[in-house]
Amino acid sequence: MATTGRGRKASLPLAVAAALLLARTAAAAAPAAAPVAAAPATSASPDTSTWNCSQCPFFQGYAGNVEVGALAADGANASYGRYTGIDRSTVFADAGSDGQWRSSDGSYANYDLERLGLASRDGTVEGGREGRYDLRLSYDGQPGGGYDTAVTPFQNNGGRLVLPADWVAAGSTAGMSALGASLAPVNFGYDRRTVALLGRYFASPAWTLFGEFRRQEKNGTEADSASFLTEALQFVQPIDYVTNSFDGGVAWAGSKASLRLTYTDSWFEDHSDSFSFANPYAPLVTGSTVGRLAMAPNNTLQQFAATGNAQLPWFATTLSYTASIGRLLQNTAFLPVSTLPGATVPAPGSLDGDVRLSHYAIGLASRPLPRLNLRGNATYDGRNDQTTPIAVDYVVTDTFPGGTAVTPRYGEDRLRLDGGADYALPRWVRLGVGGQFLDVRYSPGQAFTHSQDVESWVRATVTPIEPLSFTLKYGDGLRKASALDLAQLPAGENPLALDYNYAPRDRVFSSFTGSWNITPTITWALQGYLAKDDYRSSPLGLQSTHEQRGSTTLTWTPRDSLSAYADIGYQRLRNSQLGASDAATVPWMIADTERYWNMSIGGQWVLSRLWALTADYVHAPSYGDTGSVLGGLAQSFPQDWTRLDRAQLGVSYQWTPALLLHLRYEHESYNSSDWALAGLGPATVPNLLALGIQPYRDDVNLVGLSARYQFGK
Repeated sequence: MATTGRGRKASLPLAVAAALLLARTAAAAAPAAAPVAAAPATSASPDTSTWNCSQCPFFQGYAGNVEVGALAADGANASYGRYTGIDRSTVFADAGSDGQWRSSDGSYANYDLERLGLASRDGTVEGGREGRYDLRLSYDGQPGGGYDTAVTPFQNNGGRLVLPADWVAAGSTAGMSALGASLAPVNFGYDRRTVALLGRYFASPAWTLFGEFRRQEKNGTEADSASFLTEALQFVQPIDYVTNSFDGGVAWAGSKASLRLTYTDSWFEDHSDSFSFANPYAPLVTGSTVGRLAMAPNNTLQQFAATGNAQLPWFATTLSYTASIGRLLQNTAFLPVSTLPGATVPAPGSLDGDVRLSHYAIGLASRPLPRLNLRGNATYDGRNDQTTPIAVDYVVTDTFPGGTAVTPRYGEDRLRLDGGADYALPRWVRLGVGGQFLDVRYSPGQAFTHSQDVESWVRATVTPIEPLSFTLKYGDGLRKASALDLAQLPAGENPLALDYNYAPRDRVFSSFTGSWNITPTITWALQGYLAKDDYRSSPLGLQSTHEQRGSTTLTWTPRDSLSAYADIGYQRLRNSQLGASDAATVPWMIADTERYWNMSIGGQWVLSRLWALTADYVHAPSYGDTGSVLGGLAQSFPQDWTRLDRAQLGVSYQWTPALLLHLRYEHESYNSSDWALAGLGPATVPNLLALGIQPYRDDVNLVGLSARYQFGK
């Protein structure tokens, strides 16, 4: 929905209106004062009878806007439709409305509805009585991304993927003689819809009761994959999730302190417990003709929380605090371990998962000296996993018995301390120091017993002249972990490759920000960031990551009716890793480098009280290079790249004081190259029956014409 020309919402804080009303009432009720001597006449009082209040807080009556129009899309597809809903070449309704109503007794209602003709529509409706109660109903639609280039021989039969009756199973895709004739296009994507209802009752100026119910639904399909030992396949599976949550509680606010108590109850439901699919390959084991995947299990969360703050009487100090306790439960029944006919592998009934959560935090911010600011925070997060470990006999990809696995534990105690100080030197320099300390203790049954992460930094802000200011920051950090407990590693996991979250790490980082008001109409801003992480203690796995990014923006506003901007940004990411199948194998090395550019320019120009123009252009390319060294030989993969060009132009015409016409045009060209997808068809790889998904690309022209009518006051 177009926003150019949106009517101004007359809404100022209730406290201002209440104060003025009380002052007026008090003045009217005040007794007549004793006569005093008249002051000498100076000049005649101004005549205010013709003065107009353009932003009065005492709006009464009804005012609103309604917009109707159409969006014509040419070339739109699933790539373009991610998060917008414009996923095909057709005409969409461009409609929306907003408005407000106020009465003299404080009753009010507001609404704001946008993009009603698209799957990305959203809106809010709220109302109540000022200072007594209010209700708010909201809706948010978000269409998820998908692909429209996929093909598959599978057919959905009641939530189960089956193959055509004449299917010929084989040991590789080349031998599947019926594959070509069985392929059919399949599109996938999902819609996420969230509805929320919030209510508040203001029992007194200090006490508020509140409650909110929220429901989120996610429906559609998504790509997934599975395997039968060394033979893999891709398919499209359904999504049908619902998450309901409720928050309720009470809040108190005094002049120097506040408190909020909340109870949260959330429950997640997956309307399908499993998903099965036919085996397109010749079975490696007799009877292995069907595979099955478990879907996300149902689970619940209950939590009590308290948050608040207090103004302490010393050194302008503010104390903030948070405390919560909660419980996660999951007791969905396990699926049978195997689909093989006559399988005798026992399966436990359910996990009976039970995790207790706790969170405590306290923060202090103080100003003991006029030039000195101090701040500090202490946070504790506990995850007490009380789930009873279960030994499960498993079958490797539903083909061969694999032994017994014990369900892992995920308990931990996490303590974080962070803080800093800033001191303003005389003249034009401000210095700051800070850091953080993170200590994590893991419950028994995990590969590590504890880890520590320490980070510190120093910062200087320099303002040599009033229009110019820049800040430099430098810091480093060190993370270390306990010795690895080999007995707790999952079966088959390489002990030489440490998990990213636990691996010891050295970190160095620095940043620069600056702004310069060159003239009253020209402003220049600059940002830069460098970071380097090294994993010197990891024999295999991630070895290092480097990040560089920078951006600059120039704005020009010669007058209120004309403004323009230019922006450019760059980011470079590089990481290297080592790998090997076992200790006796020569390691291989891979280095990935990704570079992202974004350049944009645009502005707006109000030509007159009738005409206004907006224009924007974005150019955003990215490049990814992957090099490897295997057996002493260097080789490079093909370069991945993306390129986005988008131009937008808008013209608004104020036909009458109440009617605004808006014409907009957008052209987007997006192209990408991904060697892992490009040219990959269902039968390209002998042991992978693929969906044939191709890289995202689109070339879209979008034209919109709408009329916005303003009515009421």
